[in-house]
Amino acid sequence: MGLNTVKVAVETLPPGAAKLGLTEEAIQTDVELKLRLAGMRVVNTVAFDTEVLYVNVNATSDGRAVSIAVELQQGARLLRDPNIMIFTAVTWSTGSVTIYPTAQFIRDSIKEKVDIFLNAWLSVNPKK
Repeated sequence: MGLNTVKVAVETLPPGAAKLGLTEEAIQTDVELKLRLAGMRVVNTVAFDTEVLYVNVNATSDGRAVSIAVELQQGARLLRDPNIMIFTAVTWSTGSVTIYPTAQFIRDSIKEKVDIFLNAWLSVNPKK
């Protein structure tokens, strides 16, 4: 069964990111728009078996250095009993670290990472 629905989860931004003028809402909108344009369904609620595209931006308190991570998290089942789903596993990820970023640079970097994810997704879920 292919992946065609995700929930986008943007981690709460640290104060250093807010100093740069970055908002969680802007990141959420950027990511959801890219996914929808590629044909992926985006949902707002999450169940345990819902795949989550997780975005984390971590910044130093002065905003001079930032790490960005984008990862796909999926529910995992026990091999001995597939009826038991007990945890979430990261099945795809990418990230970067930069110094002296701007809010626009960070947003563009996240969008580039989502493009990398979408290219991987499209390689195994070709449009029909």
